[in-house]
Order: sequence, then structure tokens, then C-alpha cells
Amino acid sequence: MVGINLLTETEVADFLGKSVVTLARWRREGYGPAYVRIGRSPRYRREDLAFFMQANCTAPGGATA
Repeated sequence: MVGINLLTETEVADFLGKSVVTLARWRREGYGPAYVRIGRSPRYRREDLAFFMQANCTAPGGATA
């Protein structure tokens, strides 16, 4: 897996405009972007973040994009 750039929990929280606490709750609830655990630390792949955002995209009028 050469060239993978893993994002920290803080970087993802900042990017999504959410708190680290929200990301932790999402993980407990089985929601949110997929993540990889490195030791005890969750890390996020950019492509998983993009997939999560696309899967939760809503078009104007409420239709799922």
C-alpha cells in the first residue's frame, strides 16, 4: 500500500466541520467514513472520505444524488 496518505482524526474533523467527539460517536454507532486503526489511533484514507461524502450527497429538493 505504497503512497497511502492517512489523515488523522483531527484533520478529518476540521475538513468535515465536525468535532473529534462527533467522529468518535460515529465510529461507535457504525456511521461515518471508513477508517483504519493504527494501534489505538483511527486514521482515514482520502478515498474513504470521498466515498462517504458522495454517499451522503443530497441534491436540491432533497433527492439523493
